[in-house]
Amino acid sequence: MKHRLIPALLAGCLVAAIPMAQASEAPTRVRVDMRGLDLGTPAGLKTAELRIARAVKMACRSDVEHLSPRARRIAKQCRAATRDLAMRTLRDSQLQRLAAQ
Repeated sequence: MKHRLIPALLAGCLVAAIPMAQASEAPTRVRVDMRGLDLGTPAGLKTAELRIARAVKMACRSDVEHLSPRARRIAKQCRAATRDLAMRTLRDSQLQRLAAQ
């Protein structure tokens, strides 16, 4: 009985690890709706940052605290990289808007 249980457990672990490995290889991209926001005001920027944070949380697993340290590290890296990319894109669009004025 023990000999049958071990391969089954290993197979289950491998199946669970595949999506996590794939998630770490491809960059995560989010699309955030900024229509209706005045990014020239502090309130508009704060709203944009909150929308980005919400989108990042949805795009990158945030429910991994009970999983392995590797899964937590991958999720943390995903959130940081995605948030940085989104904030860089937001800053770039602000600079383009200012240059056009």
